[in-house]
Amino acid sequence: MKITHAGLILTKVPTVRTHRMSFATTRHQECVYLRLHTDEGIVGLGEAPHMAGFSGAGETQLTVALQLRERLLPAIFGKDPREIEARQLDMDRALPWNPRAKSAVNIALYDIVGKALNTPVYNLLGGLYRDRIPLSWSIPITDHDHAAEDAETALSRGIRILKMKTGHEDPDHDIERTRRVRSVAGDAIRLRADANQAWDVNTAIYVINALDECGLEFMEQPVKAWDLDGMAEVRRATNVYIMADEGANSPRDVLEHAKKRACDLISVYINNGGGIISAKKMAVVAEPAGIGCYVGGALEGAIASRACLHFAASTPNVTWGCEMGGQFLLEADLGAEPVPFVDGAMVVPQGPGLGGDLDPDLVARYQSDSFEVHPA
Repeated sequence: MKITHAGLILTKVPTVRTHRMSFATTRHQECVYLRLHTDEGIVGLGEAPHMAGFSGAGETQLTVALQLRERLLPAIFGKDPREIEARQLDMDRALPWNPRAKSAVNIALYDIVGKALNTPVYNLLGGLYRDRIPLSWSIPITDHDHAAEDAETALSRGIRILKMKTGHEDPDHDIERTRRVRSVAGDAIRLRADANQAWDVNTAIYVINALDECGLEFMEQPVKAWDLDGMAEVRRATNVYIMADEGANSPRDVLEHAKKRACDLISVYINNGGGIISAKKMAVVAEPAGIGCYVGGALEGAIASRACLHFAASTPNVTWGCEMGGQFLLEADLGAEPVPFVDGAMVVPQGPGLGGDLDPDLVARYQSDSFEVHPA
């Protein structure tokens, strides 16, 4: 089997409400969808989503499309898609960084192999360990009333995990908003928070200790991504689990956090590290260090969300659920059918490959550009 050519589709889908975080405000999702064609007629689907217009590595929808067209796809044309490690190395040689663009290709390769073998992607990753992944819903930085309303809406859908976006200019606003949500949600709902690097060490310790009374399960990335010593200091000074997010995007990053004892948990993203292949390696490094894993969300669409679920389904130490709530936060889910949501959890797709496709009519409605890429 050989890779013959590819198609790229750029889409822009509004969110149903503004999603404010400490570093950016999201009003729409920008995606690059990839169709990777083979000489046996099997087409693999990939996706590189952007929820704030850019990634932590500085990639945007347009840079992803450009680098796929100019560097990454030419590096794999004419080669066997089943040799996933080799194709990842081909891309690394063609372009040293740009992990989000590479992730679209890596996801598509797994989809091709699963379809060729008539088996779900999770069987390529170790097999099915769990068939449902609990969903966490993020509540944006907003006023207390809107936060409470958002929590009530999530709970009415059957969501049982809430995560507060924190990092407001006034730390006490974060504290009071979280208390308000806890009062609305009740004690049975799991509650978490994410600062997205907003604080210095002292502020992080102050807020986390104040929120301990709310039964907070973890605080995600309280200080700058590069400040592992600061993360370790916050961890020692608080009783809440500390999760690394922006600071942990590769197996090496996980190793460095483990060495510094800088976190209890890591948020693993399919797209930030270069695809499913990197996510699995991150989890492998985390496991012997006693670091639990969570599948972080970048407002993934119909394809990347399925890739995340296959990763979580096949990885034992992904014990903290996922953030694949795009189909609820986006104005439209571009999938041919939504991922089933049952009893607070996303149900892992069971079909061959990733187990899903795009809806051509919806894609056409939200498409901003498309083009094909062929060998030179």
